Amino acid sequence: MNGLKLVSAVGLLLTLYFSSFGANSESAIPALQIDRLTPLAVSASIKGESYPLSLPDDFMKEVEGVYGDVYIEDLSGDGVGEVVFRLDGGGVNACSKVLYYKAADRTLAELDFGDGALCNFKVRHGYVVSSYRDGAVWKENIYRIQGGVVKHYISDGCVGCGEVKRKVYKSDGSFTRLLVSDDVDFERRVPLITKISSLRADIFTLPGMSKKTSKYLVQGDEVTLLDFFKDDEDWVEFRFSGAVTTEGWLRCSDLDYCDGR
Repeated sequence: MNGLKLVSAVGLLLTLYFSSFGANSESAIPALQIDRLTPLAVSASIKGESYPLSLPDDFMKEVEGVYGDVYIEDLSGDGVGEVVFRLDGGGVNACSKVLYYKAADRTLAELDFGDGALCNFKVRHGYVVSSYRDGAVWKENIYRIQGGVVKHYISDGCVGCGEVKRKVYKSDGSFTRLLVSDDVDFERRVPLITKISSLRADIFTLPGMSKKTSKYLVQGDEVTLLDFFKDDEDWVEFRFSGAVTTEGWLRCSDLDYCDGR
């Protein structure tokens, strides 16, 4: 009986400890809220303490009179909401600007999305997906936000065209190109890969019979598709990853699959 009482007591202490730990952890995360829209007032509360947040003057001058809504949404997935300004303007592209909370000095600063605009965005599995219609085609930029820094991971061009032109960015800002399958979900788009069907497939520096090199691939070699080109003949830009990575152009007639629509 004493053993049962001891187990119960230990269980109770553990429950109280973890409950207290969870409560303290949650209270240590800043909770941002919109206090007033006109004039705009934003505050944060931590461990029961609430204090106003100043808004960057230059930023507010830029968005004043052009934003139609302001709300809090966690874009980075760290539990701290960002202040999202959805800009007016109508049309198919509903674009936004964003302020994030800087814990070091308890201020707000703008997230920098580089050359890209944050439009029609959605948060998916820790990524921020921005969609923008340019003419008749859709483009997507996929970002991750960490510590107030926007990291550009992927750009997908011509979404909905059948094949998507993708750029995958590296940490130094450079990128690799490839074609991927078309899907509404960027995570389900896969590289377009095919094999050489001819016994020998000559490699060209550019589309055109006069651009032939001395290099070639052989039947069964697997290539990743990078782009298409049409003139009197259909061409595909490729990457071959063998002992040495080789890029260039091939005639579509030398491939198992080639759809340069």
